[in-house]
Amino acid sequence: MIRLNKDNGLLGHRAETLVSKIRQRTENLFTTGQLMCSEAVLSVLNQGLKGGLSPEIAVRITSGLPEGFGRSGCTCGALSAGVIALGLFLGRNGPGILNNRKVYAASRDLHERFKTKFGATCCRVLTKNIEVGTKYHFRFCARHAGEVSEQAARIVLDHDPERLEMADWTYLNQTDSKMSARIKQLTKALRS
Repeated sequence: MIRLNKDNGLLGHRAETLVSKIRQRTENLFTTGQLMCSEAVLSVLNQGLKGGLSPEIAVRITSGLPEGFGRSGCTCGALSAGVIALGLFLGRNGPGILNNRKVYAASRDLHERFKTKFGATCCRVLTKNIEVGTKYHFRFCARHAGEVSEQAARIVLDHDPERLEMADWTYLNQTDSKMSARIKQLTKALRS
């Protein structure tokens, strides 16, 4: 297994660039209001690392997770989506209780990285002093979603470094303004 760090030479540099782009794209999709935290995490990891889900399915799978499981304040929706993404890339392909060790270890690793960085995994605890719906709330949660995407990408690439060559750089290099995001939303609504 390759550990992604700055000492890995070219692979390290390309991998660092990739995880940075994944983080930026996740934060951008959330702060422009196109996707909620969990939706942005799974969508960017799926599309950026070629997970195989359609964009619509990636959003549907995670649409109940924001604000701690449908605004219940439980586990951070972004973290939950990160674990789903790890299952997408590292999960078992069939039955058998012993063939899930890799995804269990990866999920535990992501959980511990998040808890170490932010001090908690519960949305209610993380956001206890934040007014929901404010600009600060969006920036705060975007940072958490970006961190989850970055760390999940690092874990996936540690286990499957070939994903570095498969990455969708065109998608990851996109940056939307709030205005362009609104235009995309209106265009999509008109097509429906």
